[in-house]
Amino acid sequence: MPDDAVTFGTASFSAFPVIDFKVSSFTFIKIVTFLFLVLEISFAAVGWILGRDHPWVGLVMLGILVGWIDVLAAMYVRGNLLKLITVEAYVAMAVNIYVDYMTHMHGWSLAWVTPFTLLGLGVITLVIARIRKLRPSEFVTYIVVNTAAALLQLLPIRSGLNPVPIPAVIIIACHLILMAAVIVFRSRDLKTALGRRFSV
Repeated sequence: MPDDAVTFGTASFSAFPVIDFKVSSFTFIKIVTFLFLVLEISFAAVGWILGRDHPWVGLVMLGILVGWIDVLAAMYVRGNLLKLITVEAYVAMAVNIYVDYMTHMHGWSLAWVTPFTLLGLGVITLVIARIRKLRPSEFVTYIVVNTAAALLQLLPIRSGLNPVPIPAVIIIACHLILMAAVIVFRSRDLKTALGRRFSV
């Protein structure tokens, strides 16, 4: 079988040279974004043609949106496991609330999924901080954000959208206790973290 390489003296030249093709992160994001727009526009057209009797089109479009956000999040928070998990958790909560809304809003996303996701997120934040030996100033911002998200559960509770408010109330209390501990025992770290994030 003939060899693909042609040899002249000690040098070897391949008949099919390997082209070093590199794609920058910015170019990759643009490609992914273009594909996302193509798919979203295509399914929007399909949804318009089929009419409102096919709600699965909206769910597919939501899935595509989530996939795009996941790719952007993975590119943006590379090397920061805690930030990646946090972004994924909030995307998952938003998706569940949307699916609940699309299926006549029975409230399961607000009664069960959101509270327990916030509980898991709080535990994971502390575990990762302990395992990776993070300084308090490196993770207290996540506690602040999670506490704010937990307090937002009061809105569906007051409006009656949450049919089983007990889990949400318990999670709100847990996050407030954790936030109180941060304020009392780690106020300096909290100020440092907020100053770094928001130039306070």
